[in-house]
Amino acid sequence: MNNIPYEQHRPTVERERHAIEEVGGGSVVESIGGIGALVLSILGLIGFIPITMASLATIAAGGALLIGGGTLASQYTRIFSGARPRLSHSIIGGGMAMESLAGFAAIVLGLLSLLGINSAVMLAAAVIVLGCALLLASGAIARLTTLPLREPFGTAEQARQAEHEHYIVRDALYAASGSEALIGAGAIVLGILSLSGIAPMALILVALLAVGASILIAGSSVAGRMFESVAH
Repeated sequence: MNNIPYEQHRPTVERERHAIEEVGGGSVVESIGGIGALVLSILGLIGFIPITMASLATIAAGGALLIGGGTLASQYTRIFSGARPRLSHSIIGGGMAMESLAGFAAIVLGLLSLLGINSAVMLAAAVIVLGCALLLASGAIARLTTLPLREPFGTAEQARQAEHEHYIVRDALYAASGSEALIGAGAIVLGILSLSGIAPMALILVALLAVGASILIAGSSVAGRMFESVAH
């Protein structure tokens, strides 16, 4: 009889673990997209077909946000099943869903720029959209440290080690959240300045460079948080 509750609970645990692994994988892909945007922006800044590089960097950054935010938004109910529904929906689901929508908009703007349709304006608008996406996502990432993931099991020593790792990942998430907020605000300012005609391409590439770095940091931090939960 004691095995019945465990057997009934096991499918829920397996679904939760699968959802966490899926979000972790999506965050890894998000980090790779951030690296791509970072490299492409640097190539543009050194003078290698800057408009094309900026367009591709915009598409890479938008794709990273679309995949990372969309994966977490679609799986948050399984991962945070112990959280209050209103809290998890408004902070995690809402913030990440808006991030994925902003990523999709950035992809469209990047494609239009790549096709030569008023590239400077499209890229500046995309930078502003990406900045807004980072601002929206920063609060959701910070709250990943407080929502109740599964507690670690094992000996007291294993529990202490897990708690130490949790604090490290928590601090990384807070740092990623703060950097996303600052870089998001900076990207919005740079996008507006580029629309006003002040060295537009240079400002756009600098903004995309910062956005790519922020996506890389945030994606790595979220992946670390997810895989930390799976490990314990």
